[in-house]
Amino acid sequence: MTFATGIVALTSANHDIVYAGVTYRGAAGLGAISEIQDAPGDVKGLQFEMSGVTSEAIGLALSDSSIVQGSPVVIRLAILSDDGVVLDAPIDWEGILDTMPIEETGDNCTIAITAESSAVDFLRGNALTTSNADQQFLYPGDRAFEYVESQANVPIVWPTKQLFMAMR
Repeated sequence: MTFATGIVALTSANHDIVYAGVTYRGAAGLGAISEIQDAPGDVKGLQFEMSGVTSEAIGLALSDSSIVQGSPVVIRLAILSDDGVVLDAPIDWEGILDTMPIEETGDNCTIAITAESSAVDFLRGNALTTSNADQQFLYPGDRAFEYVESQANVPIVWPTKQLFMAMR
């Protein structure tokens, strides 16, 4: 997770792992990540959860909740050699952090962070059209779409057979 204050890099291992100059801190058993369930045409978000949180951490989470929303998050799947060296760590999921609900049940507190997949942007579509106004917005002075509106729904008539007969 990349925040304005720095990068928070965690691993599900019980020891630290260094990859590409980033030290991923071992956080085995401290939290959970929901299952990645992306399917064609159906993009779902994720939820990161940390339970058993102290009241000091809850106070910190409440005071810094504004830096969470909009922060990028990347999940990598590390491929390790037999001796524990990272051979590769391709990106498994990318997104943007969204909300941070906090739940209290008796003595136990849980902080969760929801994240929206970056693939959602592909499903939103493009607000621009192939009009002269949009072309001028993107490239002022470009006349490529100047006559598009005047030519819309105008039938294109190729020369008739009489033209070819007259050319004989």
